[in-house]
Amino acid sequence: MKFYKIFVIKVTRFISYYKLKLARLPASPHAIASGFACGSMVSFTPLLGLHFLLAIVFAYIIRGNYVAALLGTIVGNPITFPFIWGLIYKVGAFVTSTKQKQLNHEINFDMIVTQTYEIFLPMLLGGAILAIPVWLTTYLLTYSFVSSYKKSKLKKNNNLKGN
Repeated sequence: MKFYKIFVIKVTRFISYYKLKLARLPASPHAIASGFACGSMVSFTPLLGLHFLLAIVFAYIIRGNYVAALLGTIVGNPITFPFIWGLIYKVGAFVTSTKQKQLNHEINFDMIVTQTYEIFLPMLLGGAILAIPVWLTTYLLTYSFVSSYKKSKLKKNNNLKGN
């Protein structure tokens, strides 16, 4: 039980730290939110090793913040990848009507590389399908948080200047 409490505290501190880091970036709420959304969107692809590059490319295309895009790739991490990969595989296999392989709850990098047609292509298609909803959801949540943070900071600074 003690390990669980310590783990939850550390994860909560990690999330709080990066939320503040994101909100304090010197850019507009739109640029920050769109950049972060690009990073989280590319985390829903099986293209490991290309997430940083793809996040920056998509952020460049839509004029998002590059640092926010790199921070957005944190959405895909060793804890979340098994869930993300399982989801995008199931979506891709459903759309392509391919028979889903019995994966025994383990999709790993070796399977993705060696079983291109059976695993990788459905995952790529599933990631492409989920890209827009992931981007929109992440954008809306991030924009809401960053804009409210910047407004409250501006209001606080104006109150300090007024005194």
